[in-house]
Amino acid sequence: MGWRNTIDAWGRASMLFHWATAAAFITAYVVVYYVIWFVDPQTSIKPGLFGTTPDAERVVPLLNIHWVLGLSIGFLTLPRLLWRIAGGVPRHVAGSRLERLSADAAHWALYAILILMPLSGYMTTYDPTDFGLFAIPACRDTAIAAAIRDTFGLSVAQLEDAAWAVHSFIGAWLAWPLLVLHVGAALLHHFVRKDAVLRRMLPLRRSTG
Repeated sequence: MGWRNTIDAWGRASMLFHWATAAAFITAYVVVYYVIWFVDPQTSIKPGLFGTTPDAERVVPLLNIHWVLGLSIGFLTLPRLLWRIAGGVPRHVAGSRLERLSADAAHWALYAILILMPLSGYMTTYDPTDFGLFAIPACRDTAIAAAIRDTFGLSVAQLEDAAWAVHSFIGAWLAWPLLVLHVGAALLHHFVRKDAVLRRMLPLRRSTG
């Protein structure tokens, strides 16, 4: 198994990008909904469930995990895209032209989400994102955010509200349906069509076809 993609298989680098992004994406969702449902006193829907008590002091430390994961996804996506463009991708398995076009469209839609969600999410941060060894300042405190506000005549609140509208819409209505479609298609290929679509993205099992 090499690092580069071939006409029939994904390489180690693509697998690493894929599974690291998937793990960070799912964990970020779990963390933020845990905060919303159980920790934030303003939004908690089940106080006391599983022994948890809403606690405002825990909100920012937990959200920091969400922010770290989100920014990490954003940082991974650019080199992942460059690697894909430069190295090519395995050919499609047998299927209709419509299926191939749909698969490509779904993949590029996922890439768009992996860029827009971290970007719009970062634009709503009100505290620095602490990575442990370093911290990234809150977007509102950066020169880029100030330039955007000045260019479009926006206040801090207006810019953050616009970013939040994008972030929450994608997160609630686009990301999960596309993810379910992506996973469902992989399982369909694996269990029904019994081809190599899923197998060739698994690190411990490689197959052509």
